[in-house]
Amino acid sequence: MVFDSETDKWRKFVSLQDDHFTHMNRNQVVFANGALHWLTASCSCLLVLDLDCESWRKISLPGQVVCGSGNRVYLLESDGRLSVVQISDVWMSIWVMEEYGREEWSLVDKVSLRCIRGMVPGVFPISQTEQCVFLATHKQVLVYQRRTRLWMEMYALKNAATLPLWFSAHAFKSTIVSC
Repeated sequence: MVFDSETDKWRKFVSLQDDHFTHMNRNQVVFANGALHWLTASCSCLLVLDLDCESWRKISLPGQVVCGSGNRVYLLESDGRLSVVQISDVWMSIWVMEEYGREEWSLVDKVSLRCIRGMVPGVFPISQTEQCVFLATHKQVLVYQRRTRLWMEMYALKNAATLPLWFSAHAFKSTIVSC
């Protein structure tokens, strides 16, 4: 269902019937290039809703991305481009889609996680730019400076009685809806 704010009505459209569309990761959506993108629950591909054409399609993940076997995969935005982050026990690999129309991915960073070894099982990326990557656990927010390759603790819950941090990201871009 799509809500059209000009007509103030909901309307239904279907352009592709596929099992992938019922098994997307609903918690992780990224707006880039005029489309909404979801990582499928199986990490087999990205599902794309093109808002201009009102059509669904699939985008392949970088060939080196492996789900399972201790690897976790996340979809993010980086300076207006799609980005895939894979976290394993010892590495964080970051790909960016260089050419959207050609689905051309480039590995832009491979970061050793040895400095945050004890946090790796619960860490996940929440945002990134060309300069830094923000990651979180249930008690901390970390920042990795790409140029200097240094880790810093940005925020931490110090009181053990404090409730853990919980994050929820929502797709928003001021260009989605014009005023």
